[in-house]
Amino acid sequence: MSPLQLLRLLILLLVPLGGVRAGVVVSEIMYHPASGDSAEEFVEVFNSGALPQDVGSWRLGGGISYMFPVGTSIPAGGRLVVVANAAAFSAKHPAVVNFVGAWTGQLSNGSDTITLRDAAYAMVCEVTYADDGDWGERRRDLADHGHRGWVWASDADGGGKSLELMQPAFEVDEGQNWAASAVVDGTPGAANSVASANLPCIVDKVGHFPLVPKSSDVVAVKCRVRDDLGLVASVTLHFRIDGSA
Repeated sequence: MSPLQLLRLLILLLVPLGGVRAGVVVSEIMYHPASGDSAEEFVEVFNSGALPQDVGSWRLGGGISYMFPVGTSIPAGGRLVVVANAAAFSAKHPAVVNFVGAWTGQLSNGSDTITLRDAAYAMVCEVTYADDGDWGERRRDLADHGHRGWVWASDADGGGKSLELMQPAFEVDEGQNWAASAVVDGTPGAANSVASANLPCIVDKVGHFPLVPKSSDVVAVKCRVRDDLGLVASVTLHFRIDGSA
């Protein structure tokens, strides 16, 4: 059996976005500063709606805890940064004035959940980030007995970058909708450096069967493919045989 016969695409789910969304979302996360100082952590909140949003008595929760002061408002298209420590943030970002804080708690350097609830404690936004999987990048590892595998890496994990949301109208809790900032220390209070009006297709829920195939097996691969602008018309599958050039 030739290598091309070893793989085939069995199931492909093409799912459209289903409409543009607007509202207040978590849009940037500095969870592991390069200094290792948790006082430099921050979370940015973005109002993607067409009207100002009163966020007085709203709460950030999860690994951190913070209640927005009464009377706090975010203008349409505006951003507000919530910081771990006001003095540390101002020293790092002296030009940024649209911030509040400080919070209690600390963001995990590995994975954590950030929740945003309104004054009635209804969930507005929830993001569970990580430093691997869809929240990181697959990079080639060093050679090991003639084979080069892949490892997870993220420049936002202590590499001096923040995590930035690319498309606020798409699913905010989707790791492939986030990327490490293009600039060191991120862009708190300003437009995200990796913002995009047209995301690459989101490919997830990838699996194959048999799990450990023999050389004579036909391997069935399935995945889900979504696009922020609508239906995906077609998908091309690429693969390589382990150990081959």
